[in-house]
Amino acid sequence: MELKLGFLRACKNHSCLSHELIDQILTPLCEHHNVRKPTQLEELKTFVKEIDESIGEYNQTLTFIKHPIKGKEYLVYAKTDATPDSAVGLSTLAAVEYQYFSILLDKIAQEDDCSIPWTGAYNDLGFEASAKPPKKNRLQSLLHKWCEMGYFLAEDDKIYLGPRSLVEFEFYLLTNHPGTIKKCVLCNNVVLWDIRCASCQEQIHRDCIHKYLQRRSHCPACNSLWTTPTRRSRSNS
Repeated sequence: MELKLGFLRACKNHSCLSHELIDQILTPLCEHHNVRKPTQLEELKTFVKEIDESIGEYNQTLTFIKHPIKGKEYLVYAKTDATPDSAVGLSTLAAVEYQYFSILLDKIAQEDDCSIPWTGAYNDLGFEASAKPPKKNRLQSLLHKWCEMGYFLAEDDKIYLGPRSLVEFEFYLLTNHPGTIKKCVLCNNVVLWDIRCASCQEQIHRDCIHKYLQRRSHCPACNSLWTTPTRRSRSNS
């Protein structure tokens, strides 16, 4: 129990963890508590699932999510009832900085591919008339910090929704951006930048459809023969 509590505290502090960071946290914790460290991925996921089940009643979650843009899996701690103006990770911001975060989140979420160019993070932001926008160097500093926290993800010349936003703001994004934010028909989690059925254009997690096609050969949404190659690609096709 002490090991799980210590790991949960670390996850709360970091919020969005790579597998490398998980290992850096677990190794000394397990040594301190004289417990064998989970070495296999399934062992680790079972360990995390047990923690997640114990915190669900407190509107918290600890879950793995694969981000298609990076092709990497992250462990995310989040409050399941969070909104952009109530997120714990943003609690130290000034009101106008909160506003900038919300503007940026909505601006990215409303795009068909849920991304904007870097320049879009600093231009045409539409701050309220009564608000004095932060200077550009402050905006750049905030965006860099939010990328480190997992709220956004920078890749090449674009800014995407990060793994933490996809978990922490799932309900907010689905409610406020139903035209661009959808759920995977197979796992019922948010799906973006992944694979589409050639017949109905339904977007599905690549890992989900790969497992599904081991048993069936038709699209789970429209029941047409699945013809889209499942190899990994940067495109949404």
